[in-house]
Amino acid sequence: MKKCESKYFNTALRMDRAFLELLEKKDIEYITVKEICEATGVNRSTFYLHYETIGDLLTESIQYINEQFLEHMKLREAIFVSKIQECPLNELYLVTPKYLTPYLEYISKK
Repeated sequence: MKKCESKYFNTALRMDRAFLELLEKKDIEYITVKEICEATGVNRSTFYLHYETIGDLLTESIQYINEQFLEHMKLREAIFVSKIQECPLNELYLVTPKYLTPYLEYISKK
């Protein structure tokens, strides 16, 4: 990856994170491009270089969260798969603590 590509993706990642932090405080309808730019220290033109709308940023942020979740679960894949394979069929509904714990661990870290 070239230096300029790295900077581009790093800026996008910072905007994703700032957007997610703002979503913890208020509904998406009340988040402005200006707030995202101020939180990341970029100009509006930089925002629009990456996204056409806040909706586009939301789509990318969802993808970012999904990637983090999959990475988290991948680290626990062997344990999780073995538990499912050992589970009696009548218990295979994945809401027992031993199956749900990996998901909850991920959520608690966020």
